[in-house]
Amino acid sequence: MYIVGIHIVNNVLTEDSGYVKASLIADIMNYTIDINRYNLDLKGITLAFEVKACASVHILLSSSDVKNSLLPLYEIRLGGWGNIKSHLLYRADDSLTAESMYLKEVDTPNILNCNVYLPFWISYTGGHIGYGIGLLVGENALSNVINTNKVEVRGIGVLVSYNYGRSAEWKIQLEDKFVGRFDSCSMDNNKADMAAVDDIQCPSQIECATRCGLSKFCMGYNFNSALKRLVQV
Repeated sequence: MYIVGIHIVNNVLTEDSGYVKASLIADIMNYTIDINRYNLDLKGITLAFEVKACASVHILLSSSDVKNSLLPLYEIRLGGWGNIKSHLLYRADDSLTAESMYLKEVDTPNILNCNVYLPFWISYTGGHIGYGIGLLVGENALSNVINTNKVEVRGIGVLVSYNYGRSAEWKIQLEDKFVGRFDSCSMDNNKADMAAVDDIQCPSQIECATRCGLSKFCMGYNFNSALKRLVQV
């Protein structure tokens, strides 16, 4: 067995959704693009990304994997108010009442650029959520919050709002850590960074192992027993 970190890189284009944000729109998840298409286990996630936008990009961490906006979620908004402020919002439900939300806002003038990709990170583990500038998680933090409710993140969506009618371009990296099984390795206790190349539904781990062994492109796999799926690497 090998402990493997899979890095999934998503290139995403989001169109301007107008003036929307989680504190105003009950069904906010319906405005997002899902970036977890491999159904990775999002417990204790780290998210590194680059984005090119003029203003107001949103990353939503939801406790629903089917975009159910009724369930608790976090919203990180970068470059709001015309690219001068950013915020971290916790929303307990879709009632939009003041009692159901907690907002922490910071001044971030010119944090985004219309023409250049700029790097950011988000970290979430055990109810502790933070975000910052750069690709090194934990450095240049803009804000962090400890939420005793400890929302279990099951879905991640992105959108751009009030971006002067322009789209936003994203390069998003997700990391999935798991115990992997390999049929063509010879060294024990190694770690590796792998790229996921496919996501296959199969009824059992045995069938997943067989499919991987017969494939010319699969050197290993991760089987999720709850979802009955294989991530091929």
